[in-house]
Amino acid sequence: MDWYSLDMNIDGPDNRTSTAGGLSNELARERNREAADRTLLAWIRTSLAMISLGFGIERLGQAALSFDGRFSDLSSLKTRAFGASLIVLGMAATIAGMWEHRHMLTAISRDDYRYADRPPIARYMGWALVLVGAAALLTMLGMRGS
Repeated sequence: MDWYSLDMNIDGPDNRTSTAGGLSNELARERNREAADRTLLAWIRTSLAMISLGFGIERLGQAALSFDGRFSDLSSLKTRAFGASLIVLGMAATIAGMWEHRHMLTAISRDDYRYADRPPIARYMGWALVLVGAAALLTMLGMRGS
């Protein structure tokens, strides 16, 4: 049986409505699976950016400390803490993305698949990033004032 014969005979006398409905359902599942895969890839890209930025901040801070006293307010602990917090946040985002992907694929594979509200993992990661940014800003403003 080919694709176009299903489309032409959906309401025809040979009663292919249920077969076409099943095909439509399977195509919808495939679209949902591909959307879940794209979402996982977005989580991975975001995580890679956070990990790279964290590593870059730590390395840049270490390089700045090697100058002869020009950055006296900068400490190795601060740059390591902010770099490490972004790296940890990036790793947590990867784990959260993989967890969400696994749960979505499990739900899609069930015969009685229905949309269920999920925890807003991206919002939690966003708030964690806001906290890291606020801490960095407060530290930066504290360095300027002293």
